Amino acid sequence: MEYKISELADKAGVTKRTIHYYISKGLLLPPEGSGVNSLYNDEHLERILLIKKLQSEYMPLNKIREYILENPAENVKRESKKIKTKINRGEVQEIYIRENVCDIFEIHYSEENREKYKHIIENVKKYVEKMMED
Repeated sequence: MEYKISELADKAGVTKRTIHYYISKGLLLPPEGSGVNSLYNDEHLERILLIKKLQSEYMPLNKIREYILENPAENVKRESKKIKTKINRGEVQEIYIRENVCDIFEIHYSEENREKYKHIIENVKKYVEKMMED
């Protein structure tokens, strides 16, 4: 399927500016055509969805770029296809939890990663509380 940049942005849940940024950083290939006639395809969508997934796992963009360059296209396509399926089913909705610690610090974490990083979150809260006591 082909998309104009605004359609791609809506489908992927990012801004047009983000798409341009990803292209400038080598995370996405440039579109076919130029200017208002630029067209993006499903590979662009899949790549953006993969980038978002890896970012949600706290991978920095430079590492994401390395991951994309080092992994065969089939693996990238397979991973992003899983994400795309969830989006099409309406299953993907990132929810972030904001938790106050001692009324001056906040911790933000995705609900999806709550259990995975529960011990880290608890240790950070204990550490902040201990520091506030001293």
